[in-house]
Amino acid sequence: MKRRVLDRVRTARAWLFALTTGIVVLWTALRPRFGQDPSYHRFADARTLLGVPNAFDVLSNVAFAAVGIAALLFLARRPEAFVDRRERLPWLVLFVGVALTSVGSAWYHLAPDNTRLVWDRLPMTLGFMGLFAALLTERVSVRVGLALLPALLLAGLTSVAYWHVTEAAGRGDLRPYSLVQFYPLLAIPLLLALFPARYTGAAD
Repeated sequence: MKRRVLDRVRTARAWLFALTTGIVVLWTALRPRFGQDPSYHRFADARTLLGVPNAFDVLSNVAFAAVGIAALLFLARRPEAFVDRRERLPWLVLFVGVALTSVGSAWYHLAPDNTRLVWDRLPMTLGFMGLFAALLTERVSVRVGLALLPALLLAGLTSVAYWHVTEAAGRGDLRPYSLVQFYPLLAIPLLLALFPARYTGAAD
């Protein structure tokens, strides 16, 4: 009896999460289209250091590389840290995205423009979607998180490609990318609130 009640509560929470997701997607779709603001490329640091233009913005990406590589090494060396080793996959995607962001972001900041911005944003979507899938895997179920991971990655990469094509055509549309970037900021706290942690200390 108790198990049945818990299953019903979990199902109700899943529907609430799905409904919230649907509302956010619909709201994004109904918003007016908006493109890339040209002023976005005017970053604060314009100094050249050792021949590197916009030096601070470029060189600060070393931190992303360090974090990404360190996390990937940890995941490679500690598979036993997960109850189910398949749970590593979304985390691997996340930190591959972080490491690649260091390259894409450095390339962009050397000479900021819309074309280079594509290579900054593509690896970022790996990070956004990898983190989202990792939390789905931990909080909802391994099966759900892994099943959604390919679709989430496709949505992220497609959102950048769509923005680039529409921007080049003079009718830039950042709505899909904004959804990919900002929806996890809403969804992850909701996941944490609705679904209990499976790991000791995750709720601390």
